[in-house]
Amino acid sequence: MSQDHLKMYCRKMGMYAKDEKLFMHFFQESLVGVTITWYTNLESSRIRSGKDLMAFFIRQYQYNSDMAPDRMQLQNMCKKEHESFKEYTQRWRDVAA
Repeated sequence: MSQDHLKMYCRKMGMYAKDEKLFMHFFQESLVGVTITWYTNLESSRIRSGKDLMAFFIRQYQYNSDMAPDRMQLQNMCKKEHESFKEYTQRWRDVAA
C-alpha cells in the first residue's frame, strides 16, 4: 500500500518532481485518515528532502504490505452467523484490498 501510494503520487506530480518544495508541500494533499495525523506529527526538522519524506512514509506504513493476505487466507474466510451476505462480501473485499 505505502509503495503504491507513493508511485501514484509520483505519477500525479511527475511534472513537478524537480520542484522539491512543491512536491513535498502537496504530499499532504494525497493523505487521508490516520496518515494525515501521522504526517502532522512528523518532526519537520527531520524531513530535509522528498526522499526523506518518502522513506519515513514507507517505514511507517510498510506493515500494510507485510500483512497482505495470501490466497489461502482469503479462501478460508467464512460468513459469520450475524453477517448478511453483503456484509460478508464487503469484509472479504476489505481484507483482499
